[in-house]
Amino acid sequence: MRKYYYRKILILLFVLNLIAIAAAYVKFCKDQLPAAIHIKQGVETCLKYDVPATATVNNQTIKLNHPFVFKENRTGQYEMQASLFGKIPLKKIKVNVVRPKKVSPSGKVVGIYVETKGLLVLETDTFTGIDGANHSPSNQKLYQGDYILSVNGKNVQTKVEFMKTINQCKDHEITLKVKRNSKNVSIKVKPVMAATDHQYKIGAWVRDNTQGIGTLTYTSAGSFGGLGHGICDMDTGDLMEVKGGYLLDPQIDTIAKGKSGTPGEIVGSIYYKEENLMGSIDKNSKAGIYGSTAETGKKQFEVGYRQDIKKGKAYIVSNISGKTIQYEIKVRKINGSSSKGTKGMEIEITDKRLLKLTNGIVQGMSGTPIIQDGKFIGAITHVFVNDPSRGYGILAETMIEEMGKQE
Repeated sequence: MRKYYYRKILILLFVLNLIAIAAAYVKFCKDQLPAAIHIKQGVETCLKYDVPATATVNNQTIKLNHPFVFKENRTGQYEMQASLFGKIPLKKIKVNVVRPKKVSPSGKVVGIYVETKGLLVLETDTFTGIDGANHSPSNQKLYQGDYILSVNGKNVQTKVEFMKTINQCKDHEITLKVKRNSKNVSIKVKPVMAATDHQYKIGAWVRDNTQGIGTLTYTSAGSFGGLGHGICDMDTGDLMEVKGGYLLDPQIDTIAKGKSGTPGEIVGSIYYKEENLMGSIDKNSKAGIYGSTAETGKKQFEVGYRQDIKKGKAYIVSNISGKTIQYEIKVRKINGSSSKGTKGMEIEITDKRLLKLTNGIVQGMSGTPIIQDGKFIGAITHVFVNDPSRGYGILAETMIEEMGKQE
């Protein structure tokens, strides 16, 4: 009987292992395929993916691990269903037929200032009231990542305005309109006078703006895209919901070189003067910041799509030295899946001039445009913490697609 049960267990484990291996392989194949393909209108585009999958488009079945050609004379979006071995559904791939587009890569280091939509709640806190007791009116009512939109129906935009409104209400219960996970909720909180400064408080730390240094990626017909990733709050780590902001010409003070375990950074100052204004920020998304600008580039480059990118030599454009210079880099890997987002490719800084100046990629270089074979193919987004010469880049198609989306 023991041998019988032992064999049963071994068979069960063997089957479970097979299922796990099969599931892992299916996931691997799925990750090799993009969620979307961009092809230029009227241009033959040859594609091939290293997975034994087939796809159906316009009632035709194609093998994705063999070269296949797309050509479409009309812009629009098509869809093809990819299946493993023609049997197991993998994913639906959107085929976007787009007009050829040109932009002007910038590479200019800029100061960034944005204001939040409402007040971002960082955390709740306990304080001592004038009665000598500890109070935390917002505990279990407000949560990190909430946005306070109004107090008793009155919109609040700044911390100063928020504190003034609370003190006007004194110890009367107030109603806060709060945006939480894309939904608006009403919260009732009763302010308490603090013993330290005799001000009425609700025990919540909030933020109404943020600022920093980044890079302008490209301009196009009075608009711009920058950073290559979204502006996230330093405390919550969440993408900030912004009502607007500005691009400003900063004063670069110094460059702290990166080293293994410690990312470097561009250290600068931002002065809020009209003569420093370069543009206005309208949108903060996972793929970067977007808005309007009077800045124009000297030269336009065609936008290159995923299939245009090759491993090997490429360039970045940056004015980090004070002059706009092209620096040589190497594209080490192109990630197949669109789910990689801001990590669409892996790159390595190889130019000795830039390595001498920064040791590689430093904070503030996010958004630095990448050029290959005369095409704008992406922008720097991240640095490898243990190797500052290497990092990630977002694909140009991701930034351009995001720019075209409406809020």
